[in-house]
Amino acid sequence: MHCEHCGAAMRLDRDRGMLICDYCGAECIPGEDDEGVQIVGPTTKQCPVCTVLLSDGLIEVHAVLYCGQCRGMLIGMATFPALIAELRSHRERSPEYLTRRDKADADRHLHCPQCGREMDGHPYGGGGNVNIDSCETCEVVWLDRSELRRIVIAPDREPLYLKYGSDDPRPAR
Repeated sequence: MHCEHCGAAMRLDRDRGMLICDYCGAECIPGEDDEGVQIVGPTTKQCPVCTVLLSDGLIEVHAVLYCGQCRGMLIGMATFPALIAELRSHRERSPEYLTRRDKADADRHLHCPQCGREMDGHPYGGGGNVNIDSCETCEVVWLDRSELRRIVIAPDREPLYLKYGSDDPRPAR
C-alpha cells in the first residue's frame, strides 16, 4: 500500500495495527472487509481455491494471508487458537452461520500456497461444523469464506463435569 500523502510505500506496524509512512510520517489504519480482515498488502502466494494472489492481512493483531476474491484465509496453526479465543471474547451469536457441513468442501484437494503440497482436508474438531484444510509441513490452516465466523460463534464446549453436575471431571458410570 502506498501513502496517500506522498506516494511512498508504507510499512506495517503490527503492534499498533496500522500502516506507517517512513518518508512523511503519515499513519493509516486499513479498513476491514466483511470478514473482519484488514488488507495490508499484496503477496506472491496464490489462493489454493481460485488461484488469484493472496494479500497480507490482519484480524485483530493476528497475521493472515487472505484472498479478496473468494474470501478464504490462511492462518498459522500457532496463531489459530489465540485468534479464535480473542474473537470469541467479543462475539455475537448468530444462528444463520451454524449450517450443515458442505460435503463438496470435504471432497476437494487444495494445494498449500506456501509449499505447493496437497493439503489435508478434514472436519474441524471444535465448534462450527466446518471442514478445514491444513498443511502440517507449513503449520497452516485454510478456512473458506465465513468459516472463521462460524467457528467463533459456535457454542463453547461444556466440560463434562459441569454437564453431569459433579466436581469430578469424569462422567459417572
